[in-house]
Amino acid sequence: MKNRIYYLDHIRVFLTILVLFHHAALPYTPLEGVWYVSDMGHEQAISSYILTFFIAINQAFFMGFFFFLAGYFTPFSLDRKKPRLFIKDRLIRLGIPILVYLFILSPIVQFMASTEKLNFWTFYKAKILSLQSIETGPIWFVEVLLIFTLIYVFLRFIWIKHPSNEEQAFPSSKKLLFTAILLGIFTFTIRLVYPIGFWVWGIQIAYLPSYLLLFYIGIIAGRKNWLETIPKKTTKQWIWCFAIVAPLFPLSLLFFQGNTNGGFNLQAFSYAMWESLIAFGICLGLLALFRKYANETGALWSNLSRTAFTVYIIHPIILVGYALLLKSTSLQPLFKFFTVGFIGTVTCFLLASIIVKIPYVNKVI
Repeated sequence: MKNRIYYLDHIRVFLTILVLFHHAALPYTPLEGVWYVSDMGHEQAISSYILTFFIAINQAFFMGFFFFLAGYFTPFSLDRKKPRLFIKDRLIRLGIPILVYLFILSPIVQFMASTEKLNFWTFYKAKILSLQSIETGPIWFVEVLLIFTLIYVFLRFIWIKHPSNEEQAFPSSKKLLFTAILLGIFTFTIRLVYPIGFWVWGIQIAYLPSYLLLFYIGIIAGRKNWLETIPKKTTKQWIWCFAIVAPLFPLSLLFFQGNTNGGFNLQAFSYAMWESLIAFGICLGLLALFRKYANETGALWSNLSRTAFTVYIIHPIILVGYALLLKSTSLQPLFKFFTVGFIGTVTCFLLASIIVKIPYVNKVI
């Protein structure tokens, strides 16, 4: 593989922190059933609106960006390790965290947030061993990534045995715009049947088109060396696209009637298109920003990069714990959000730095 591209590691750290703040915001929004704890009080209209918009922006791009980064490194890893070792490595590094979360971490988080008067073992037998309440939580990403990766290995060695590594110029803004529009249309179509909030094995089908496309684009970007050839003009055009398009969705809520989650209505269509356009703008902007200002490493960056995946796995326990501690207080929702997000992030990275040093555990995460 090429020399280590530090700024991509640093983007992954940034996205992990954004995931933590995203989940820290969820208790203080009217988005019911998407997080373990809710702390919606009265007279929270302004803070709820701000945090809901923050969540909508994140949801449009950050998990897709994770899939892009995973896709970018997948071909190189497969070339280096060969199929059998690569699959074994993926099953260990992705499969084990899935099982640990499903049967250890998720039950703990559910028990913390539960209002039922049960001891932990009784709760575990009633909810987990009976398979009544197996929740994937944020580990759904690892689950989907494992599926995407195994599909790629199958296609690579059954169908596309000799992929081309010839460098190509980065796609033009017109091609990117065409791709974003097609993604928006396809996403809108999928949501006619599977609206936002429809879950299968902890996966939101409504967002799968974006995740699959960005994973595929990541693979192509790695093969064709696209990240070394992104024109500044293209980046600026898409940053402007984001700046112009981002405010349009909140404005559309004032003028269009309909359900943004799905259905055959103008609001659902505009939301699907809005997500696609700002996702491309934010991703290109972050690539340019981190490549220019964060393409060197040091002790702090190295530790953050090393522990980011562990932070992603363990963060629900920490964030839910802090959110529950603040639930009985009369603090403003925005203050609670910043407190849980900041202290939770620091706690998670400190705890993860200890976990990754545990023998055998460090071979998995």
